[in-house]
Amino acid sequence: MDDKEFEAIGFKCGLEIHQQLQTDRKLFCRCPPIYRNDPAHYEIVRHMRPTLSEMGTYDGTALMEFKTRKNITYQFFRDTTCSYELDDTPPFEMDEKALEISMIIAKAMKCALVDEVHVSRKQYLDGSIPTGFQRTAIISLGGFVPWKDGRNIDIRQISLEEDACREMSDKGHEIVFRTDRLSIPLIEVVTEPNAKNPTEAGELAEVLGWVMRSTQLVRRGPGATRQDVNVSVEGGRRVEIKGVPFIDWIPPITAGEAIRQHNLLKIRSLLQDRGLDLTSMDIEEFKTMKSQDVTDLFDGRQIEIFDSWFEGPVSTDKGLDIKAVLIPGFNELFSHPTHGDQTFSDEVSGRLRVICCLDRMPNLFTSDDIPFGGITEDDMKEIGKRLGASEDDAYILIGGPKEDTKYGVQEIYIRSREAIEGIPNETRQVLTPDITTFERILPGPDRMYPDTDRPPIVVTKEILDRVNKQIPVPWWEQKEDLLSAGVPEPVAHKLVVSRWLPIHEHALVKGAEKRFSAIFVMEGLKHLDRSGLDVDSIPVEAVAESIAMASTGKITIRALPKVLMEVSKTGRGPSEMIEELGLSPIDEDQARSAIDDLVKGHVDLLGLFKDGRTGPLMGILMDSIGDRINGSKVFGMVQGSIDS
Repeated sequence: MDDKEFEAIGFKCGLEIHQQLQTDRKLFCRCPPIYRNDPAHYEIVRHMRPTLSEMGTYDGTALMEFKTRKNITYQFFRDTTCSYELDDTPPFEMDEKALEISMIIAKAMKCALVDEVHVSRKQYLDGSIPTGFQRTAIISLGGFVPWKDGRNIDIRQISLEEDACREMSDKGHEIVFRTDRLSIPLIEVVTEPNAKNPTEAGELAEVLGWVMRSTQLVRRGPGATRQDVNVSVEGGRRVEIKGVPFIDWIPPITAGEAIRQHNLLKIRSLLQDRGLDLTSMDIEEFKTMKSQDVTDLFDGRQIEIFDSWFEGPVSTDKGLDIKAVLIPGFNELFSHPTHGDQTFSDEVSGRLRVICCLDRMPNLFTSDDIPFGGITEDDMKEIGKRLGASEDDAYILIGGPKEDTKYGVQEIYIRSREAIEGIPNETRQVLTPDITTFERILPGPDRMYPDTDRPPIVVTKEILDRVNKQIPVPWWEQKEDLLSAGVPEPVAHKLVVSRWLPIHEHALVKGAEKRFSAIFVMEGLKHLDRSGLDVDSIPVEAVAESIAMASTGKITIRALPKVLMEVSKTGRGPSEMIEELGLSPIDEDQARSAIDDLVKGHVDLLGLFKDGRTGPLMGILMDSIGDRINGSKVFGMVQGSIDS
């Protein structure tokens, strides 16, 4: 499918961009925001339980996570985490710098700031936060960023919140989190569903990333930015895909989700044509009437699909069982394609893996499958007989711990019943650049409630004055200014969000020509950085002064890298290094005299020069005087002497 075809099926996509902020401390404590890869100092095990919202209801996601019965292990560090992360201390005051940065970004996106910042709690029972909730605060509402073709990217809201833990492993009922990332300040930018096709979805993330990076106040590197994408098609509903790691993945991952929803709607139509209605039967009735324990059928036999659990022949005395679940009217629907190489059976498999912890894959076998791995045609007939299946029906086999397969029967029924409704409310996780799988039920408003540990923060005139002084020139205006000065488009495009933009800005103040400075910063400095020079360790003023000197002719372009290297080694200023290294430019008379002396000793190379092979002679000349006079002038002098 191309973009036009996606638009034809009603593709819509909005983003939730999570961007860590460049602060010296975490959001609600004074710990440093440092990632750790060394062994943890201690561990704590916890279990999460849902709590009632203010309306006296439970959030569906919280209930789902509770069913997983996870043992959650947290890895802590004495010097970079504290009792706040442990949930043994109330929050400290909100980091003022984080609050101001979030407001600067909000103003850069033309959002309206709130008058008071109120902290709320957002339940997270997946274990990623030890408290079971994330502290978050709405900073602004209703902004926009200019985009293309007269269209804007509409901003719904921007929130300031604490980051969650890093997941280290998740196997069965055991999950391990590292707390180093916990409570690092980040903003969440939520857009309206402005993207009409997958290509535009990627563009949204790129443009908003430019705005945030142009402030020079956000973190960079792995994990500093994460995108959640919300996708729907006509007749479907919003599905959230969590944590898309790369912008390049957004177009294929949103395309895959649109195709998935399109195919799920086809399955719904097929079910409607068959006149099916699973909603007339409650879960307990379904479990009694439509599922059977068929462990005895395979007793003593090696069955490949269940071998990871039984670790040998199937046995009825290992605390494990194999259940068969009948789904009336679903014949050939579990093999119906959804997206990529996925089928509807993978929809069910994802639920079993996450909610029931049946995570040893493959975790199911359907009546649509060809018998394999020890399961025979006779087995399939016997299972169908025990379930009372007709030709129009289908069934699923699952195996594992009895408590998990008991919940598995329930989840199979729930997901099959949802197929009749079309697109379930769920959050999905990325498997590959175009395939997703179930992560959890889509959270609702019942997960949010006020946090009484922190009073509201009044946005005073003093705060606004500080914020307004730091709002950057919009990146699109900066880029246009660079283009008008003759800076190549790729260089201008990268410079406006580069961490080295302040070097360019300081160089201009010191007299550097705009085009020269921009190109050297984005190409010259990058080359030096890759060659081993730690550009970021040199003071911005020193780098900027060196660039300005080269731009105004006080040193040659060839000498500029040498000056920067010596400044980096010694910590002394560029003017001192120029004098000490003897890099001050020479005038044309001095240069002509040096050229004449060198040419006399290389008459043969002068002959090559006349024939158009200029490299050998120019190499010798530049090695001798090239650090003190630009090569274009040397070439002109040699050419002039030949012509005369």
